Amino acid sequence: MDLLKNLNQQQKEAVTADDGPLLIMAGAGSGKTKVLVSRVAYLMNCDKATPWQIMAVTFTNKAAKEMKDRLEALTGENTSRMWIGTFHSLCVRILRRESTATPFDSNFTIYDENDKRSLLKKCLANFGLLDEDREYSPAKLSFVISDAKNRLISPHDLATEAANQWQENVAKVYVEYQRRLRENNSLDFDDLLMETVLLLEKNTAIRLQYQERFRYILVDEYQDTNHCQYRLVRALTNKNSNIFVVGDSDQSIYCWRGADIRNILDFEKDYPNCRVIKLTQNYRSTQNILDAANSLIANNQNRREKDLFTDRGKGEKPAFYLAGDDREEANFVIRNIASLLKDGYTYKDFAILYRTHAQSRPFEEECIRNKIAYRTFGGMKFYERKEIKDSLAYLRTVANPADSVSLERIYNEPKRKIGEETWRKLNVAAAGQGIGVFELLGNLESLPQLRSDTKKRLQDFYNIINSLITLHKDNFLIADLLEQVWRTTGYFDYLREMPDGDERLRNLEQLYQVVDDFDTRYKEEKELVISEEDEGEPVGDSLTEFLGQISLSTDTTEDTEEGRRAQEQGEYLTLATLHSAKGLEFPVVFIVGMEEGVFPHERATSGNPGKSSYDNELEEERRLCYVGITRAKDRLFMTAALKRRRWDKIVNNPISRFASEIPRELMIFGGNKPTATSVPRQKMSSVFTMSAPIPRAKTEPEPVCVGDKVHHEKFGDGVIVSQKGSGEDMELGVAFPGIGIKQLLWRYARIKKL
Repeated sequence: MDLLKNLNQQQKEAVTADDGPLLIMAGAGSGKTKVLVSRVAYLMNCDKATPWQIMAVTFTNKAAKEMKDRLEALTGENTSRMWIGTFHSLCVRILRRESTATPFDSNFTIYDENDKRSLLKKCLANFGLLDEDREYSPAKLSFVISDAKNRLISPHDLATEAANQWQENVAKVYVEYQRRLRENNSLDFDDLLMETVLLLEKNTAIRLQYQERFRYILVDEYQDTNHCQYRLVRALTNKNSNIFVVGDSDQSIYCWRGADIRNILDFEKDYPNCRVIKLTQNYRSTQNILDAANSLIANNQNRREKDLFTDRGKGEKPAFYLAGDDREEANFVIRNIASLLKDGYTYKDFAILYRTHAQSRPFEEECIRNKIAYRTFGGMKFYERKEIKDSLAYLRTVANPADSVSLERIYNEPKRKIGEETWRKLNVAAAGQGIGVFELLGNLESLPQLRSDTKKRLQDFYNIINSLITLHKDNFLIADLLEQVWRTTGYFDYLREMPDGDERLRNLEQLYQVVDDFDTRYKEEKELVISEEDEGEPVGDSLTEFLGQISLSTDTTEDTEEGRRAQEQGEYLTLATLHSAKGLEFPVVFIVGMEEGVFPHERATSGNPGKSSYDNELEEERRLCYVGITRAKDRLFMTAALKRRRWDKIVNNPISRFASEIPRELMIFGGNKPTATSVPRQKMSSVFTMSAPIPRAKTEPEPVCVGDKVHHEKFGDGVIVSQKGSGEDMELGVAFPGIGIKQLLWRYARIKKL
């Protein structure tokens, strides 16, 4: 009863439902994580299953950690041995356990996107197809191969499907890429899913073993599953079909990366005896915000109908502001944030959401100008920094010497005077002997063509790696092993000589802390004795476990020390794409760039209405807008601009159709009066009946005249030599030493009077 006392009636029904397939249609902010965790606790408390007989799957490490933390608080159970995690992490667990039934060893390396592209680059070069910018770029091939794996298409199948020369070449590269992955005892992210599905579907004994083990399977965010994940869930589901999926068809926004909304819409077809429970009480937003969201999403056809409601009251009406241009739009947003700070909000309470990262620039400039600490989602991730990737490449080589991609990254980091041509010859010789490069380094006498000084440098490198492998075999703590990497290779001194060496060394310090924390947790787990009757499993190799966790990490540590401090203190303004904001919530949300071609994106509006591809893309854009609206708790602002700068051109986009799909009585409007060209065909003229107008932003330029000295962020200091017009439309001719005269429009030029 304690477990159920804080649940509403819909949530109680979901938590206590009988066995069999269950589809929980959970609206935004309806407490789906609470329901999922409570369901797991209910199954254990009612003795329907032991903790190790339950698998709970989600999409992000953050969601998995939140699930574990809540479950421990709710039940007191230690979750370290429970099968709770992301699709990828659980697949890693299965593949390492069942490696003898796969083509790779249990210490396989997991390649991230950068590793993947590096290997693809070699494959393309091998066939003379490398073209960094066009049809055979590593980035493009990475996407195509990823899509094939998500659809469980093998290299042979792709070759069979090929209808032209380009597709035949792609299939050929796919074959070579997979061959090299196996040679390196490595898998990419898509392999983790694909190989697990193939293992379960082809090996009846292993499939039945896991079906018998997991009496209950729970899946979060089911609307985001792709075909491969769908097949994985089907393969793991036992004959009792105790499958519990939570999702929302109105929040399916990842079609571009393979998510298939049909998985949730067709759930009742896949499981004919399933029960459907809707969670429609929202605990996040006010009713005015929810009414706007409900009205918008009702225009989609591919959905399960539901209307969200709340007990939080009506609240403020959402506001729509039409700015003169993107500069005025940014100024309006920052001014309103400054005004709302007086009402008791802090910077962490605000989010500026946009369709694409390219829209962030004017908002970042306004933040800098007003000395506002901000954080953007999607910048360089902590584990993508050079010094971090170098350090991890050393550890990956120690754990798996066959990993040629990691070995290639570090053979000359720090500099050892081993040239690229020497390394290329080693690769050719290793391939000729049918062995890996590291194995060849241990037998350099077989290469008489190498100069003696070159051999010595290669031998020294081999000895360093070999000594680290020995330390690892002696069960060194990973933190101690990592410190040995930095000291024996001279990496500390190497970084100190760099202009930004102090910052890079601080990043190493942070990595050391991550490793030290892992060592502590690993030791605790190793000491946690689980009896055979409990179907426990032994703790695997610590370094392999650690590297696997890091590969699956989604850390987004900020680029600067100032950013890190702001993040730790929580006093920063959030700037993010709408996609990256999913799962987050903020008291005040600004959705900017509400224009046709911007949002909805031009890709979704360039087709022919009525065609399925056009309708599907447009519906996904609308779902994305719905997600953005439902991030707001107290206040929602939407903004658009009459004029916007794109690729050094001024464009005039009509106001987004999404604005017209929200009834005018639900919103207040302000700003510029819409022009004929800015109004889409739907019904914008009636929507823009002014009510409770919002003051228009004014951005008067600083007075300047010919002869004044100014500073430009890109060109440096210069002198104004000509001036045309006035106000924000003023055009200046500025002479920059060594560059010449540049014609700059005050509205867009990043100049400051000296």
